[in-house]
Amino acid sequence: MDIKRTEQPKGPVLFKLFVFPIIYLLASLPFFITNIIGDIIYVILYKIFKYRIHVVRDNLRRSFPNESNARLKEIEVKYYRHLSDLFLESLKGIASTRDQLKKHMKNIDQHVYDDYFEKGQSFIVVMSHTGNWEWVCQMSQVVCKQQIQCIYKTLSNKGFDWLMYKIRGRFGAIPVSMEQLLRLMTANKKIVTATAFIGDQNPSNGKNAHWTTFLNQDTPFMNGTEKIAKMFNYPIVYLSSTKIKRGYYEARSEILVENPKDYEDGVITDMIAKRTEQEILNQPEIWLWSHRRWKHKRDF
Repeated sequence: MDIKRTEQPKGPVLFKLFVFPIIYLLASLPFFITNIIGDIIYVILYKIFKYRIHVVRDNLRRSFPNESNARLKEIEVKYYRHLSDLFLESLKGIASTRDQLKKHMKNIDQHVYDDYFEKGQSFIVVMSHTGNWEWVCQMSQVVCKQQIQCIYKTLSNKGFDWLMYKIRGRFGAIPVSMEQLLRLMTANKKIVTATAFIGDQNPSNGKNAHWTTFLNQDTPFMNGTEKIAKMFNYPIVYLSSTKIKRGYYEARSEILVENPKDYEDGVITDMIAKRTEQEILNQPEIWLWSHRRWKHKRDF
């Protein structure tokens, strides 16, 4: 059966002619040079423009109320260094080879994916904004036998939306916008797939979200992953990411839920939130702290 794919967004002509060649040239540079550029970006983001510094500090203070100011400052500094590298690493995906990806983003628990493929069982992968989730999407299709479908949120900038689609789908993974998700999953139901969700994505509003305690705060979680898992009765695998050193990551996967229909509503989303929290606590400096995660308040 033919695999159904989404249509790539049409990027602006000027972006393709003038911006993309510069990005490709930057992405083609050796890592030791992009690391130097990353250091410069760090100074610009953190020292000069103080990019979303109030958001980062407020998020850290609320999430770790018992930590010392010195420890919060340490996480803050490491986070901005990671964020600066992450920007360049994501762009390098447009020029990286398969061997480079396998070297810089290792999938430790490949047997989980191989076992499901041998069973002919599609499943859902849940991960968070920890480490380098863009490399995870690319790496997955390089090493996995099943068809990878990566869910993403459409970017408002049409040029970068086109670019990120191109990067994510470069090795065969199918980037899928949230609006196209159900239609594509239904179309590819007879194919063995692994559909990747970002579990800590902030809901557009808190009214239809599932509320739970997350990092010491009342937090809304999107429950779409749970609903879709039950709809298709797909197992859920949680993928966590660890930064080994600059430019090198390891992805570990564990089966979180085997039969989603056996769980009451909300339980699976709570499990995802809890597992995400554990991952963040393991290496807090590589989570997306500049994201306005707690902008919604529960309407009691």
